[in-house]
Amino acid sequence: MGRSGKAHGGVRVDHAKQLPRLRRIEGQVRGLQQMIEGERDCVDVAHQIGAVVAALRRVRGDMMRDHLTACARAAVSGDLSEAERRRLSDEVGALLAKLDC
Repeated sequence: MGRSGKAHGGVRVDHAKQLPRLRRIEGQVRGLQQMIEGERDCVDVAHQIGAVVAALRRVRGDMMRDHLTACARAAVSGDLSEAERRRLSDEVGALLAKLDC
């Protein structure tokens, strides 16, 4: 579970290591709900929202780094067809364009 090779040109990537972080984020979100139900100060809630957003960005960044590394490894391995290397290259370009770096 959590290991994917198909989308990475056959190079395996273990995304399961992100699950503990996502579970922590899930707990933070539940905490936000409790803060709102408890009518906590807006600034405190906003601060916690910022922490959740930052945590999600870290997960996204780590996953994208692993994905891009796997794509690069696959592309230089020489085991892919020209069409598959082109597909990976296009995917990397599209991914970089979408990220808010």
